[in-house]
Amino acid sequence: GVVRALRDAVRGGAPAPAAAARTWPAGLTDREVEVLRLVTRGLPRREVARRLGITENTARHHLEHIYNKTGVSNRVGATLFAMEHGLLMD
Repeated sequence: GVVRALRDAVRGGAPAPAAAARTWPAGLTDREVEVLRLVTRGLPRREVARRLGITENTARHHLEHIYNKTGVSNRVGATLFAMEHGLLMD
């Protein structure tokens, strides 16, 4: 969204065109997939938040949505979901 476009502009990159938006399994958003990928690497919420420039509470909120959308209840289940759906690759 707007924050990502601003961040990309500050870093010197061009924002991705809206047409390049991807559809993810289980209705996950782009941000949720970013969180999921970091969580599957074993990073704690605090580090996920730091890397994405969000609060730890926001990272927790995203993780709860990921669990609800994918029908899992923990990081192991989320990791298996990510593996089964090819989400571990950038």
